Amino acid sequence: MLSRLSKLASWLIRKVGVAVLFVVLGLWTYAFRLAARDPVDFDLHRLELLRRLTGEQKHLQAALGDVKLRFAGLETGLAAQEERLRTADRAMAALRADDAWWRTVWDKLFGDADRVRTKEERLARLEQMKAETTARVAELRSTIIRATWERDGVEIDLGRVNRNLAAVEQDRSKTLHYLSLAWQRSRWYVIAALAAWFLAPALWRRRRQPG
Repeated sequence: MLSRLSKLASWLIRKVGVAVLFVVLGLWTYAFRLAARDPVDFDLHRLELLRRLTGEQKHLQAALGDVKLRFAGLETGLAAQEERLRTADRAMAALRADDAWWRTVWDKLFGDADRVRTKEERLARLEQMKAETTARVAELRSTIIRATWERDGVEIDLGRVNRNLAAVEQDRSKTLHYLSLAWQRSRWYVIAALAAWFLAPALWRRRRQPG
């Protein structure tokens, strides 16, 4: 039993070793071909990418700062308008605190008509202010929603640029770059070849068995 396990382990090690050797040699060969056929100078192209991505990063950071500043101003303006609404409601409630239809009629007929007229004018002005403020609140809320979308879009673009910039900064080695590119372009073929390498002998033996 131990002898059979030892033979199996030895066979598996040889099989894996040969597979790894072929994969490494194949990737190196493919990477060398990619590097030889690439018309673009790797180092020059990398520097150009760094400059372009750095410029995009600065532009998006400035745009994000602007939209955040505008967003803060909109929220401050919305809070002020909402407070103005509450103030108008309190003032109108105070003016109407002693309202009664008979009192209004009495004051108009026998009381201080000027006081009644002044009160009605103040209420009318407060109603007008409240209507204008309500419209302004709705406008500000709509603008804040659009500013939120704009901020989110800029943040998404900035995150993408940051990731691309980090990838270019890490991609310093020309050799590793083309090895990575070779792996990306051939990995499914490599996986298929490894599967065939390990499974084909077993399937072949199974087909040759009688019955």
